[in-house]
Amino acid sequence: MEKISRQIETKIKVAVLLFSFLFTGSAGWAQFTYSICQDKPNNGQLKRMVYIKWDDWKPNPRTILGIPLDARGYLFWQVVNRNYYLGEDQRPYRVNGGPFIKNYADLTLQEQSDKKIMDTTEKIRNTNLATYVSMLGGNGDMPYNLFFKRKFSEIFDAMDEWVNNMKIEAPTAFEACINSAYFRNFLEYLEITKDRIDGVHESFVDRGVRLEAYLEIYKELSEKYNVASQYMAGQVRLSKIPSPARLKEIKEVPIIANDKKIVTHILSTFKF
Repeated sequence: MEKISRQIETKIKVAVLLFSFLFTGSAGWAQFTYSICQDKPNNGQLKRMVYIKWDDWKPNPRTILGIPLDARGYLFWQVVNRNYYLGEDQRPYRVNGGPFIKNYADLTLQEQSDKKIMDTTEKIRNTNLATYVSMLGGNGDMPYNLFFKRKFSEIFDAMDEWVNNMKIEAPTAFEACINSAYFRNFLEYLEITKDRIDGVHESFVDRGVRLEAYLEIYKELSEKYNVASQYMAGQVRLSKIPSPARLKEIKEVPIIANDKKIVTHILSTFKF
């Protein structure tokens, strides 16, 4: 009887030790191990959202002989989200007709088109700029600044020189010119012509039109100036012819025997 009691006691002790060992071992194992968690449905959705893979369906929606491999997958993809599962590839980077590929191709074509438009616009701009510079007056009036300004100034300066010299050296001729309606009209014409030249010079017109206007004004001004200068020269010559009263004051009229002496006398006494 005592022997049986000892055996039972021993078994109880062994059971207690074994239980303590198992409990302690499981606690220690839990503290020093870890398990990797994977969210396969979320990973599959990320693949479908980019260009990696479209048909990574988790949970598994497929069946074998009509029997679902995964009841959750069958319910989620074949019932709740059937249109999404059976729909076309929605990845933006998909090769066949993806919006990224399509948009990238459109951008390439648009870039080429923009380049052509830019080139055309630049050519139009350069043409318009050249036309604008050509039509520009003032400082941009090249025909006037390089040629016509000097030619017009020559005529006006020559006219001023004529008038100033007559005032000093031939006042009688100057007075005769001032009293002449023709001469007064010519002076008025000069002022009007200056205004015409200034108008053409400051206007915004085509260069060809500007050249035609300058040529017309210059031709007309030159002709009228040539006539006026001959008129003023004639008045100066007339003013140097002795008047009848002056001839009476001359007591002796020199008699010159030949033409050579007459020419010599005229050249020596005439005031040019």
